[in-house]
Amino acid sequence: MKLHTVTQLKAAAGEILDRALSGKPQYIVRGGAIAVISKVEVLAGVVEHPAGHFADAYVKPDAERLSLEKGMAKTKQKLER
Repeated sequence: MKLHTVTQLKAAAGEILDRALSGKPQYIVRGGAIAVISKVEVLAGVVEHPAGHFADAYVKPDAERLSLEKGMAKTKQKLER
């Protein structure tokens, strides 16, 4: 993994972006933090629903699904610590 500085990014932005778009993530370091530039696949056909669209699914939740979601929330909390 090669780290580029912001100065290097400014000087060779096209080359760095070409490498990222070819599937090789590029890493930029600034002030001790690292950012990644990589190709993203855009999902086509994903439908956005208005807020509350799935509210009826939670009126009477399935006990098994509710248990699974609670377990996932606990796992997420442990990972964030």
